[in-house]
Amino acid sequence: MIIVYGTRKKLKTVKQLGRMRCTNCGHEVDASLTKETGYFHICYIPVFPHFGLKFIMCPHCGIMKTLTGAEFKEMNNSDY
Repeated sequence: MIIVYGTRKKLKTVKQLGRMRCTNCGHEVDASLTKETGYFHICYIPVFPHFGLKFIMCPHCGIMKTLTGAEFKEMNNSDY
């Protein structure tokens, strides 16, 4: 019997924040509030999450500004 196991990441765009100026590349971009979760899986079925990151992502240069839980919650609930 062979058991296939491993990890996989999932990206989820939670909210579009609108036009913002990127601090890295200086372009005006449509920034997004994004959540990345890593799952441990057995036989290609996600069993449990083993890490989670919350960040703002610039689609132009790909830089990610990591957010704390409180910052993420505040930005998700506010009207940007």
